Amino acid sequence: MKPLLSLILVLVSIAYPLLVYLGIQHISPALFALVLAVLALAKFSAARRQGQAQTHAELGLLLVALAYSLALLIANSELLLKLYPVLISLCMALFFALSLRAPESLIERLARLAGETITPRAKAYTRVLTAIWAVLLVGNALVALYLAFFASLKSWALYSGLLSYVFFAVFFALEYSYRRYYIHKYRDQAAGNTEL
Repeated sequence: MKPLLSLILVLVSIAYPLLVYLGIQHISPALFALVLAVLALAKFSAARRQGQAQTHAELGLLLVALAYSLALLIANSELLLKLYPVLISLCMALFFALSLRAPESLIERLARLAGETITPRAKAYTRVLTAIWAVLLVGNALVALYLAFFASLKSWALYSGLLSYVFFAVFFALEYSYRRYYIHKYRDQAAGNTEL
């Protein structure tokens, strides 16, 4: 149940701009609000049923999703409907940025969970990368905000539902390639007794 629900949530999140673009002429924004609220509650309750401890971030995301859904339900506004990608980008940017105040940045935590060994040099790298992701997410939110207010629904959907994903995928691929080069370079230096 949980993997299927997680897959549905990911697909709905990715396809959200396309769903809005295709459905706005036939479905009211208030109905979108109900769907988003139900999906957020389902994700949260599924994690609880699996016995997973809820983090402050997950609880915060649930409250933000419910507050947004309530506002959208009351306002029944197409503009508010288009602000969802802005909200998601800003929440993600906040998670990245706030993790810089902790001993472990968000990317360092993810790397450790993946079984990576974090050297002092890698720790510094993950902190810089975490800050870069926060800035990129804020930039994405600003572009989506501009398009929500000043562009056509088609342009908004094209950027929010395709171009932004392409941009982040390209950045991730470039960063991953650089990281492989970076690790290989300093591993070779370590093998040659060069101080790291």
